[in-house]
Amino acid sequence: MSLRKAFSAAAVAGLVAGGALIAAPAAQASTYTYIGIYPTAAACHTAGQAYVNSQRAVVYFCDTTTETGPARLSVVLR
Repeated sequence: MSLRKAFSAAAVAGLVAGGALIAAPAAQASTYTYIGIYPTAAACHTAGQAYVNSQRAVVYFCDTTTETGPARLSVVLR
């Protein structure tokens, strides 16, 4: 009986983990779209705002570690 319980628990855990791995890339791909790398955070914000102002994007995100270093622009497209 305990062997059956252990097997069932392992099977359920495997299905849950597998479902999470399958769903994760699809959820990420449907949100932000990578646009490119900009030399500074200010240039990234300017480009992101241009995407929003031209109504090609709903919102933008600049991923940077410093204010003077390179920044990666990602947007949510319309």
